[in-house]
Amino acid sequence: MAFVKVATLQELPAGTGKQVTVNGKKIALFNLGGSVVALDDTCPHRGGPLSEGEVSGTEVTCPWHGARFDLNTGGNLCPPARSGVATFKVQVVGDEVHVELP
Repeated sequence: MAFVKVATLQELPAGTGKQVTVNGKKIALFNLGGSVVALDDTCPHRGGPLSEGEVSGTEVTCPWHGARFDLNTGGNLCPPARSGVATFKVQVVGDEVHVELP
């Protein structure tokens, strides 16, 4: 597994999400007040873009149907989604955000 540069901190203000695509895989990045997390950007319910969801603390709400996910674990917190999403390890090197891909 290797870490790949996917963004810079300037592209990801605190409290926001951003979609990046690496090797055809859509990944959602979130800046939680200086701590960056990465998870699969596709909601398992109907494919909504989690990167466009509302962030509250360490949770994101899918903008399409309201399923909520834990940003640290990818765990599903409420219906209509029935499963969580994959998470990815993140490294911040200087101002660069790197994600480890399988």
